[in-house]
Amino acid sequence: MSAHIPEGEVHPPKSHPPEERAEAWSSAAEAYDDFAEGATRHFAEDAVRLVRLRPGSRVLDVAAGTGVFTFAAARRGAEVLATDFSAGMIEAIGRKCAAQGLTTVKTAVMDGQALTVEDASFDVAASLFGLMFFPEHDRGLRELLRVLKPGGQAVVTTWAPPSRGEMFRLIGSAVMKALPNLPPPSKPPHWAALGDADDLRRRLLSVGFARAHVVSVTHVWTFESPEWLEQRLSSMSPASAGLFEAMNAAQRETFRRALIDDLRERQGEGPFAVTNEGLIAVGTKSSGT
Repeated sequence: MSAHIPEGEVHPPKSHPPEERAEAWSSAAEAYDDFAEGATRHFAEDAVRLVRLRPGSRVLDVAAGTGVFTFAAARRGAEVLATDFSAGMIEAIGRKCAAQGLTTVKTAVMDGQALTVEDASFDVAASLFGLMFFPEHDRGLRELLRVLKPGGQAVVTTWAPPSRGEMFRLIGSAVMKALPNLPPPSKPPHWAALGDADDLRRRLLSVGFARAHVVSVTHVWTFESPEWLEQRLSSMSPASAGLFEAMNAAQRETFRRALIDDLRERQGEGPFAVTNEGLIAVGTKSSGT
């Protein structure tokens, strides 16, 4: 079984957006795990191939979420510390480690912007689709850099901008049918600040990484049915839960019907799939620091 390092769940002020509150992610942990594992698993496999990861490597997974990077690294013989500020997410990772017989994984509740681990103690530090939600992106990147050994590598993934995401377009179209008077967002979501490859590379270099590169990767995500997808959208993240809570019953039904009809019009009786584009950034720490 995985070992758990007991620490308290991290609770930012209630005024923070829901995706920055640990208790909101803990409430969504089961639905998010069911929804996101399939959408992110292939990106984790890419990420482990883009860093020097060997049997016995010490790996830190920050904002580990569903644990897809943790499991990919552990299966390759790495010793992994999986961290997340949500106790619910960490409990789910622990259960899956036990079910898979992974004995080289430890877990801890930890704030990715203030990691309670020693400097220069890991060969690889990762954050897959987690650091993008941090209130201060650069602070999270500096923490990854701090905990790396000289010559160590950090790998960070984020989604491409919403305009390039098929899932975002599908959901956005259904929302507009359900809420036709909803004003467009005044600015892109906070996480989208990491969605430009050149800017992301410059950001890694600016916080102190000696080298950095970013690749764009697209994967096909398949799922059982439009109904399976629709049923999970309402609770799969704090932001989506807030959106659906704001709808009345008629609006939720309009959204449901619009999403299902859109997918069936394009893909008939399936198999059902959408494409997801993500950016994978790798930063290397100087071997002299």
